[in-house]
Amino acid sequence: MNMNPQHPGTPYAAQSAPYPPTSQPTGGEAQPSPSGGGFGTLAGAALLTFAGGMAVLIGYLMIGGFGAIIGIFGAIFGIVWLAGVHGGNVFPREGFPTKSLGGLAVASLVLLGLAAAMT
Repeated sequence: MNMNPQHPGTPYAAQSAPYPPTSQPTGGEAQPSPSGGGFGTLAGAALLTFAGGMAVLIGYLMIGGFGAIIGIFGAIFGIVWLAGVHGGNVFPREGFPTKSLGGLAVASLVLLGLAAAMT
């Protein structure tokens, strides 16, 4: 019988289940696959950054510095909303779905058109 070194009076029970849990892949299987949404994640990150910047620019063009602050809050709201759509992850492990990429592209183009019309 082994004794726990931190609690000498309590017998130490050996673990019957291996650690880490077997539901998680181990070894070479634990690595993400190379096709795990590399381009989709890159395109989604670029479009999300562009759309957030356009929201800040439009706010600034409309009412100045305070509008830029409102644009920052709008960009944060957009990122939080997109994370909610993808189950709590801003950048899903498997990459952005095509529907999300299309929506981000359309929103970015609309914001670009608005900014161009305001200048």
